[in-house]
Amino acid sequence: MKSQHCHPFNLFKSAGLNRLILLVVVTLSFSCSQNTGKLMPNNKTSDALSNDGRVVISAPLVLKPFRKKNDSLTELEEWYLQRSIQDYYIKFCESEVSRSELETYLKQEKDPLNTAKLEVEFREGEWDRCDETEVQSRVGAYVVIYQILSSK
Repeated sequence: MKSQHCHPFNLFKSAGLNRLILLVVVTLSFSCSQNTGKLMPNNKTSDALSNDGRVVISAPLVLKPFRKKNDSLTELEEWYLQRSIQDYYIKFCESEVSRSELETYLKQEKDPLNTAKLEVEFREGEWDRCDETEVQSRVGAYVVIYQILSSK
């Protein structure tokens, strides 16, 4: 009759070997997570606040065609600030930076991604209403630009 201690599976029953295996697994897991961080650095930067409590953000700007209520596209294009998974409509009539000033800046920078460092405020409300005139307006989150900052 064979001894129970010689069977290969009985080796795993010893407390010392179990601790050794656990130590190896934890070490490998930790070292793998460290390598992943080196291969894929976290480039996300936090938003900063200006002296006025506004947000200072560096983000790409994109032109999108205007969509009518019936979802058809027009030739008119509007600027949006891209942030994470949401694009924010830029409401120029409330901004201190005009559309032409923004476009001039982007042309001078020659950045294919149209990235700009801006002082902004995120708001919620009507996009198309700029004065007291009653108009049918799109509603939702939008951004107001206070100034274009010199460096990205």
